[in-house]
Amino acid sequence: MKKVLYILVIICVYLNVDSASAQVVPDSYRQQKQQEYQDFTDSIHDNFVRYLQRLWTEYQLFTGEPSPRSVKPVEQPQFDTMESDDTLKTDTQMSYGRLTDIQNVGAAEYYPPASIADLQKRNYTVRFYGRELTITLPENVANDKLNGIREKQVARYWKKLVEDHAEQCLASLDQQRRNLYLGDWGLFDLIQHFSAVVYPGQVNEQAVLSVYLLGAMHYDARVGRVDDRLVVLVNTGSRLYDIPYVEIDTVRYYAFGDLPRKGRLHTYDRQMASADRPINMNLAYSPRLGGALSPKTYNCTLLGRKVSLRVNQPLMDFYARYPQTELAVYANAAMEEAFSAAVEREMRPFVECQPPVTALNNLLEYMQQGFVYQADSKQFGREKNFFCEENFYYPANDCEDRAVLFARMVKVLLGYDVVLLEYTDHVATAVHIPGKKVRGQHIDLQGKRYVVCDPTCLGASVGDLSRKYRNKKANIILIKNT
Repeated sequence: MKKVLYILVIICVYLNVDSASAQVVPDSYRQQKQQEYQDFTDSIHDNFVRYLQRLWTEYQLFTGEPSPRSVKPVEQPQFDTMESDDTLKTDTQMSYGRLTDIQNVGAAEYYPPASIADLQKRNYTVRFYGRELTITLPENVANDKLNGIREKQVARYWKKLVEDHAEQCLASLDQQRRNLYLGDWGLFDLIQHFSAVVYPGQVNEQAVLSVYLLGAMHYDARVGRVDDRLVVLVNTGSRLYDIPYVEIDTVRYYAFGDLPRKGRLHTYDRQMASADRPINMNLAYSPRLGGALSPKTYNCTLLGRKVSLRVNQPLMDFYARYPQTELAVYANAAMEEAFSAAVEREMRPFVECQPPVTALNNLLEYMQQGFVYQADSKQFGREKNFFCEENFYYPANDCEDRAVLFARMVKVLLGYDVVLLEYTDHVATAVHIPGKKVRGQHIDLQGKRYVVCDPTCLGASVGDLSRKYRNKKANIILIKNT
């Protein structure tokens, strides 16, 4: 605890966080504190290098956990229209299970170390989803090589990274993260791209450099050894699916790199001091990647209106590499600004000047009929949750994809509060209609009545829910108010 407080005090002095005193801190004092901070950081690395030399512990490498809802209807479900009339609807309050809320969660702040004068540096060009980025790294780092992957060899290489000041590239990386609104996972992806440019074809050096840089930015990452290669282990704080992992003190570390799906893995038990921040999987902002539009165009004519949309191709490529994770991440991910504006423009006529229930029913009809239904197992051979934009890129979608998109359109077009209803093999939504008590299946949540809206089940209108789910408890995912 004392170490953490010391780091915070030194950082505050260095950054002059206290604006009231920032103008009177002498340069000599600031330089002294910078040097103290550097010396403290060096001592952390020295202790960690000594620890790396010790024999690593063997852990079981678990097969990646399968995604929920891997078994879904082959055909799009249809609603029993016998109860579709408002006068016949059962007005039932449903019970629910776990409540998930990840509102206002974004990437954590990070402050790079001070630049070292007279250090020879080299600019690297990193091609990153339609952009060419320049990352500056001390020149000697590219010459640092591993002469093996055992404990002492990794420790010697880590020490060389420290001596050659590899952390001096962090200012460039952090600036690109901020410029592109990458978030934590996007930064991790960028570091992987960057490491591959510094060490082309040298996967072991790439893995250690990636972990070194992540640790210097206080992320909880480790080097793992599987057979004859090194891999990156990261703590995400969220469930990832279909990715192998090890468990260390009840924490899951997901393994990235060329490795078997299961077996044995060696890594160290103790993490470097201050490298304790999980990689946050949430996307509070849409990444600002290259501007190339996809050659594919989504077209749909429904309710007498045509909808035509194109998505950002580099963003689709970014999403394609995004690990499958918890549904709440997709439900709360920001849409690209230009695309969000296009969706609002194209979809506004469906709800404009309509009573609330009519507007919602129009959106439900659009979601139920405007897309081809296909389970992920058939389209991809695996489970794949969509970010909103992906619904307009791939040939088909299924229930959770439609629920996430419908929820976003309700928020954007109508401004209503909406939640997801997550079952073991299905996802629907429930909408709070202000000032109106609508009959049908509903939940009472935080003093508000949310009426079921199922954007997948053909023929289901506001308040309708298939009998299959009426007596089952859904987990609730709250949607943030942006």
